[in-house]
Amino acid sequence: MTKKTWGTLLAAAVFALAGCAGPVAGPTPGRPPASSGSAFVRTIGCATATSPSPTTIDGTPWPANQDALGKLVGRIQPYAMGHFADVFSGMELRGEQNKVRVYRKPSAAFDAWVLHDFAADCVEMVDARFNETELAAMRDRVSDDIEFWRAKGLPINSVAAAIDGSGIEVTTTEVERAKAELAERYGPDLPIKVSYGKPFELAR
Repeated sequence: MTKKTWGTLLAAAVFALAGCAGPVAGPTPGRPPASSGSAFVRTIGCATATSPSPTTIDGTPWPANQDALGKLVGRIQPYAMGHFADVFSGMELRGEQNKVRVYRKPSAAFDAWVLHDFAADCVEMVDARFNETELAAMRDRVSDDIEFWRAKGLPINSVAAAIDGSGIEVTTTEVERAKAELAERYGPDLPIKVSYGKPFELAR
């Protein structure tokens, strides 16, 4: 995958999700959580984080911090998945604020690691309901039923874990029907957000 394609995918994911999060009051940047986790914790680097002016690639405006934020994700994610699988949920780039947002279950140990090892960067930690493993199990439960739903005439066009750790997201062209029938089959313990979406097609 080319640098431009990879960056485009990341940017698209962030753009789609950025509007979901509103302003949240939080503790002083860099201050460790007072209890076992906090709803909103930032590294000290967020106090001075600024977003550089965009550059251009082949005449197209491009965030100048895209590569740096991508590398920051690459430094955080493997260790988080390997050592904090019970709390780590997902990550998102927020280029306009020059920061990475990490979703995790409340964890003083996780927050202390990020606050110490990434103090010079801007990393923001926000509460998540489920960890990545739990989300993957939920996603697979619905994905494994795609043929079942197709046989019933209900197209499930995509199934993905919500990046904020709140549950899973499903797209279909039959939104109201899917909301009712998925809730009936999976029950209230499987939080599913259903939205309109056509089948994904590769550009020719």
